This record gives sequence, C-alpha cells and structure tokens, in this order.
Amino acid sequence: MNVRTFLVACAAVTGLAGAAVADTPAQQEIPAADAEKWMTFFDKLVTTVVDSASTCDKLAVNVNALADANKDAIAIARTAKQQGQKLPADKQARMIEGVKKMVPGMQRCGHDQKVRAAFAKLDLNRKG
Repeated sequence: MNVRTFLVACAAVTGLAGAAVADTPAQQEIPAADAEKWMTFFDKLVTTVVDSASTCDKLAVNVNALADANKDAIAIARTAKQQGQKLPADKQARMIEGVKKMVPGMQRCGHDQKVRAAFAKLDLNRKG
C-alpha cells in the first residue's frame, strides 16, 4: 500500500473530520463525550500502529484486538458519520497528526492482507 492509498483508507477511518461533508450547512458537531471516546480510541490506534509496525503479523493482531475491544467507539463514530456530524477542529487536527505518525508503519505493512482486514473493521462507511 503506498502513502496515497493509505491516506484514502484513513479518510474512511477519519470520516468524522468532516472533509467529505464540509459544505453541508449547519453541520452539527459530535457530542463532546462521544468525540472524546473516539479520540481515546484513535490515539490508541496511532500508538498501536507506531509500536507494532516492526512486523506486519504483529500489527494485524494488535489492530484486530484494538478494534474488537473498542467496538463501542467505532459504532459511535459510524453513527455520527451517518448523521453528518463532525469532530471539533482541535480533534480534527489531532487526527491528522495521528495519521502522519502512522504513515511509516502503513508503508511497511499496508500491502499485508491481514493488516488490510484489520483496518477494514475501522471503516466508518461499513454497516456494523
């Protein structure tokens, strides 16, 4: 997976950043508690990718475990995205910085089918 493909994949994960619906008038922000729950999960994801990317199998196992342990945060984000809600600007910026930190690990392992399957669990466009 090249950097461009990874960034497109991250767009699915970071859909709450509002880029896809930035022109929607009066777009509502995600409730503060939900935004914080998502950001706590996202920060763990960044740490997991950075710390686990030495081997692709390890990365896949750790991202799968993180996704399975945080289904509630992913569901909150998925619902918010479906409702056209966005994250506050400070949290959007934090996500962008997190994505930048994940790029080296994804360059190394983004081609791995197990890693791709693990990240597919985070796709906010997926149903359940």
